[in-house]
Amino acid sequence: MIVKSFTQKKPIAAKRKKASKELTFADVRVAARGGEAAFDFYVENGRLPVSK
Repeated sequence: MIVKSFTQKKPIAAKRKKASKELTFADVRVAARGGEAAFDFYVENGRLPVSK
Protein backbone atom coordinates (compact mmCIF):
# COMPACT_ATOMS: atom_id res chain seq x y z
CA MET A 1 0.00 0.00 0.00
CA ILE A 2 1.40 3.39 -1.04
CA VAL A 3 0.43 6.43 0.98
CA LYS A 4 0.99 9.87 -0.50
CA SER A 5 1.47 12.73 1.86
CA PHE A 6 -0.86 15.65 1.28
CA THR A 7 0.66 19.08 1.59
CA GLN A 8 -1.73 21.94 1.88
CA LYS A 9 -1.03 24.70 -0.63
CA LYS A 10 -1.67 28.36 0.01
CA PRO A 11 -4.81 29.64 -1.71
CA ILE A 12 -4.07 31.76 -4.75
CA ALA A 13 -5.27 35.29 -4.13
CA ALA A 14 -6.45 37.38 -7.06
CA LYS A 15 -3.90 40.03 -7.88
CA ARG A 16 -5.25 43.52 -8.46
CA LYS A 17 -3.63 46.05 -10.70
CA LYS A 18 -2.17 48.95 -8.81
CA ALA A 19 -3.60 52.25 -9.93
CA SER A 20 -0.85 54.32 -11.45
CA LYS A 21 -2.68 57.49 -10.48
CA GLU A 22 -5.50 57.89 -8.03
CA LEU A 23 -8.38 60.02 -9.28
CA THR A 24 -9.08 63.15 -7.34
CA PHE A 25 -12.44 64.83 -6.88
CA ALA A 26 -11.40 67.47 -9.43
CA ASP A 27 -10.55 64.78 -12.03
CA VAL A 28 -13.95 63.16 -11.61
CA ARG A 29 -15.72 66.51 -11.79
CA VAL A 30 -13.94 67.50 -15.03
CA ALA A 31 -14.82 64.13 -16.61
CA ALA A 32 -18.47 64.46 -15.58
CA ARG A 33 -18.68 67.97 -17.03
CA GLY A 34 -17.17 66.76 -20.30
CA GLY A 35 -19.74 63.97 -20.48
CA GLU A 36 -22.53 66.39 -19.75
CA ALA A 37 -21.36 68.72 -22.52
CA ALA A 38 -21.21 65.82 -24.99
CA PHE A 39 -24.73 64.75 -24.03
CA ASP A 40 -26.05 68.29 -24.49
CA PHE A 41 -24.42 68.45 -27.93
CA TYR A 42 -26.07 65.10 -28.82
CA VAL A 43 -29.50 66.32 -27.72
CA GLU A 44 -29.18 69.52 -29.74
CA ASN A 45 -27.61 68.10 -32.92
CA GLY A 46 -28.65 64.46 -32.96
CA ARG A 47 -25.06 63.20 -33.25
CA LEU A 48 -22.10 62.80 -30.93
CA PRO A 49 -19.20 65.27 -31.12
CA VAL A 50 -16.18 63.83 -32.89
CA SER A 51 -12.70 64.92 -31.92
CA LYS A 52 -9.71 64.14 -34.12
